[in-house]
Amino acid sequence: MKKFMVKTLGCKANFADGQSIEADLLARGFSTAAKPEDAEFIIVNSCTVTDEADVQSQKMVRDLKKKNPLLRVIFTGCAAEVDPEASLRIPGVSAVLGNQNKFEAAALIANHLESDSPAPVILGGVSSYGELKSRHPMDREWPLPEEGAIGSPMLPAGSSTFRTRSFLKIQEGCDSFCTYCIIPYGRGPARSLRIEAVVQRIQELVASGIREVVLTGTNIGDYGVDWSGSFQLDPLLEAILTRTNLDRLRIGSLDPTEISHRMIELMERHESFCPHFHVSLQHTESKILKLMKRKYSKETVLELFKRISQMKRKPFIGMDVIVGFPGETAAEFESMRNTLVELPWSRLHVFPYSEREGTPATRLPEVVERSQRKDRARNLQELSLKRLTSLFSGSRGRQLKGVLLEGMVKGPDGKRDWISGYSPDYQRVLVPSREELSLRNSIVEVQAENWVVDRASGEVSWIGALHE
Repeated sequence: MKKFMVKTLGCKANFADGQSIEADLLARGFSTAAKPEDAEFIIVNSCTVTDEADVQSQKMVRDLKKKNPLLRVIFTGCAAEVDPEASLRIPGVSAVLGNQNKFEAAALIANHLESDSPAPVILGGVSSYGELKSRHPMDREWPLPEEGAIGSPMLPAGSSTFRTRSFLKIQEGCDSFCTYCIIPYGRGPARSLRIEAVVQRIQELVASGIREVVLTGTNIGDYGVDWSGSFQLDPLLEAILTRTNLDRLRIGSLDPTEISHRMIELMERHESFCPHFHVSLQHTESKILKLMKRKYSKETVLELFKRISQMKRKPFIGMDVIVGFPGETAAEFESMRNTLVELPWSRLHVFPYSEREGTPATRLPEVVERSQRKDRARNLQELSLKRLTSLFSGSRGRQLKGVLLEGMVKGPDGKRDWISGYSPDYQRVLVPSREELSLRNSIVEVQAENWVVDRASGEVSWIGALHE
C-alpha cells in the first residue's frame, strides 16, 4: 500500500487535524514513510494566519517536491479553505482539500490517488470566498462535530507512529473576528463536542496507551457556547479529571478572560492537571487591545496574573505577544515591555505584526515600519530568553518528577541517541539513551545536571540522567 507523510504548519488544532488524517489513512491500510524521498504522497496541512504563513506553506511544497519530484502533494488546512483556487496554482500541488472536508479526507485522498489525471484538482466542495469583506463563514455548510468534523486521533493497534501525547480537538471554529485574523473564514463558526463525547474519547485514548492529552481547538474559550449558551470548559475539565484515568491533562491556548477561578482551583487540586497555561495575550495596552478587537483590557490582564501569582502550584506560563501592530507607538511598546517585566510568566512567543490580506487590520492607520517591528520583536525575544534561562539557572541540580519520555532526538552533541520529554510544568528534558523502545512513554524522575539553549528557537532544555 502507498506510503505517506503528514506535514503540519501552524496551531495545535492543525496538529490535531493532522493526527486524525494520519489515523484515518492508516486505518485504510496506507503506511507512513520515514522521509519524503520514500513517500508517494504527502499531506501539507497549511496555515494562513498571516501572509508570511502562506509563504511558509508554499515553501514547504516546493522543498518537498525538490526532494521527491514524483511526489503527489495534497494541500489542505486554512489556506486551502480560504482560497482553494490560489492553492491549486501552487507549483507541485496535486490536489486541494478544504477544512470543511477534512473529516472525509482519507476517502477523498484514496479516490484521488486512483485517478491518473495530471491536472491538479479540488477535492470536496470548497470554493473561494472572493472578496472577504462581503462574505461570512456562515455562508458555508460546516459539518457539526458529531458528523465527524472534529476527529479523534486514534491510531490502529501496532501502528509505527504510536505517540505518548495526543492533541484532542474539542472545539472548532471561532466567532471573535479579531481585526488581524482570518481564521474564522478558514475554520467556520464555533462548534463543540459534548462533554460525554470528550470523556469517552479520552477513555479510548487512555486504553490505547496515551499518557497525556492536550485539549485544543480553534478557540477553546468558545467551548460549549454553541450547545449550552455559556462557557463549559470548567465542567469539562472536572469531568475529565474525575471520570478518567488519564495520567496528564494539558490545556491549549486561552484568552486572559478564560482562565477562571474554578480552573485554577482544579489545577491546584488535581496532580494530573499539568501546571501549565498558554495565554493568548497579544498585548497589554488597552488601546492596542481595542484596535485588535480583543475582549479584555490591561486591567483584566493584571487581575489574571495577580490570581496566578497566588497559586501554590506554580504553573509554567507561555504567552503569545504581537508587536508593531498598527497604532502601537514607541511609548506603548515600552509600556507593554515594562508591564511584562513585572508579570510572572515563563516564556514569550513573540510575533512581529504581519499583514494578512483581507483583514480589517490592513486598513488601520499609523502603520509601524517593518524594521521597527523586527527590532521590537528582538527586544522581547531577548527578554523572554533571559526570563527562561533564569528559571533554569535557579533550579540546577533539582529532581524533575513526572517527566514523560516521548522519543529519540538529536542531542547537544549532534547525535540522535537522546530521548526527550517534558515535565508536568512544561520544562523540556534531554536524557542520553539508546533504549527508546523500553523508555518511550514512561513517566520517570530525572536528575537535572545542566541545561542548554537553542538560540534559534528560544528553547531551553535540561540535560539530565534518569534517577535510580
